[in-house]
Amino acid sequence: MKFYIETFGCTANMGNSQELAVALQERGHIQSFLDEADAIVVNTCAVTEKTERKVLRRLRLLQGPRLVVAGCLPAALPASISGLSCRGKLGPLNGSSASKIEDLFALSSSLPPPSIPSSLPLRPGSAQDLCGIVNVAEGCNGACSYCIVRKARGSLKSRSLDDAVERVKRMIAEGLVEIQITAQDTAAYGSDRGDDLALLISQLTALPGKFMLRVGMMNPDSLAPIQEPVIHAFCSPKVYRFLHLPVQSGSDRILGGMGRRYHARDVLGMVGAFRSCFPDISLITDVILGFPGETDEDFQDTINLIERMQPDKVNLTRFSARPGTAAARLYDMPDRFKKERSREMTRLWMEIAARRNSRYVGEVISALVTEKGRDGTMKARGKNYMGIVVKGNPELGSLIEVLVTESNPFFVSGQIQP
Repeated sequence: MKFYIETFGCTANMGNSQELAVALQERGHIQSFLDEADAIVVNTCAVTEKTERKVLRRLRLLQGPRLVVAGCLPAALPASISGLSCRGKLGPLNGSSASKIEDLFALSSSLPPPSIPSSLPLRPGSAQDLCGIVNVAEGCNGACSYCIVRKARGSLKSRSLDDAVERVKRMIAEGLVEIQITAQDTAAYGSDRGDDLALLISQLTALPGKFMLRVGMMNPDSLAPIQEPVIHAFCSPKVYRFLHLPVQSGSDRILGGMGRRYHARDVLGMVGAFRSCFPDISLITDVILGFPGETDEDFQDTINLIERMQPDKVNLTRFSARPGTAAARLYDMPDRFKKERSREMTRLWMEIAARRNSRYVGEVISALVTEKGRDGTMKARGKNYMGIVVKGNPELGSLIEVLVTESNPFFVSGQIQP
């Protein structure tokens, strides 16, 4: 069978799709293009109303006997896809989903579904990049009032240390040089098993080979009790100096309404602790604008917090009510206020990011080449995961020295040094 997978949403969804693709290839199936595929698997996202509408438009274009709808929409909002014509519907994907897809298409495989592939076939896009994703946990133990993800994925279920290490080991053997470990809340890893993220990072960085590890998004309340050992684990030269710490609001009143189990000052303290050890660390945070009841003063608190955090990027989301969540029962403010606040916040964080990236102009930076770019360029990552674009054709996976000549809020560019 020829299959095609299309993915919407977060890095965890991308990891789920990669795992499914590997499992299908292990069972003798062939990854193909959309027009040639016998099976089209769309891994959906339901995190916001805007994303849901985008996914539904795509599903209507692809509907028919080849389509399998998977991921968060069928798991959390099955009524939204009830009228679609498709082969079948699955929840969040993983390697075991391969046999379910075979059943949908009345296929049989001579190979049993492996829990861990004995050899890792080339992944989707592997001719273009050397990045792999390992989902170290599924689900979440949070209780955020606005979030539908727990309804889709359930409570936290971490992989065993041995399983996670083995999966990374296979990727390194395949020649991948950037390994991203991710989850709905990476900092919560192992809390259901008696392990923790710091131990996982330490075991992964002890593996031989030339690779860099990127640690995914960590919720502040989950990071707090393991902050010091995680910082220690980040000291490994194999860990990118990269911190994704979502704050969501700078107002403690709004954080309480969101069900976020920390205060804004706690996030500032965490940022300060990481920067005291890694001054050049890249910081990404997430902000939800227009949560029900957010006043001008609450929004100003968020502006003030972002000014103090000085992040390299802010992922902005305008609040949208998700069916079945506690926040959906609250009064939703007119969208024009959310748009105004979004524009103001975007201006702020892009000014901060532009200023932070401009520091590197004139410097020579060591970088790892991870992806092919467009128009004869290649993409590389600095030790703090800063994006670097260079012209030329350096070998994927190679270490290069780059003289930074230009910068913008999103990346820097430069010339490869001999």
